[in-house]
Amino acid sequence: KITTMMMMMKNPIMLVACTLLFSSLAVLASNSYGPDKCCFEFIANPLPRKRVVSYRYTDNLCPTEGVIFKMRAGAEICANPSAEWAKNIIKSKEDANAEKVNNSESEKSF
Repeated sequence: KITTMMMMMKNPIMLVACTLLFSSLAVLASNSYGPDKCCFEFIANPLPRKRVVSYRYTDNLCPTEGVIFKMRAGAEICANPSAEWAKNIIKSKEDANAEKVNNSESEKSF
């Protein structure tokens, strides 16, 4: 080990090359993990709006764009974000979140 270190100290180009190699490998290893969840099939029937707790869009690395609705029971269901019923649920959740923010801001001002 000491001999290797001595050789590297004598040859700064080799040291820089090894540093770049290990840095590149670290970046590649961190990118090797894909997205947490992608949607490959979408539910056809509309979900009951009152049972949807939250939603999130699928990662950009997924092959198809989707929206994942989290239900009260804990299930996560994939839907087509272009479906009208899905858009309506998303809008209602956004409106509810905006209302919560407005209410909390008005409480802070008193």
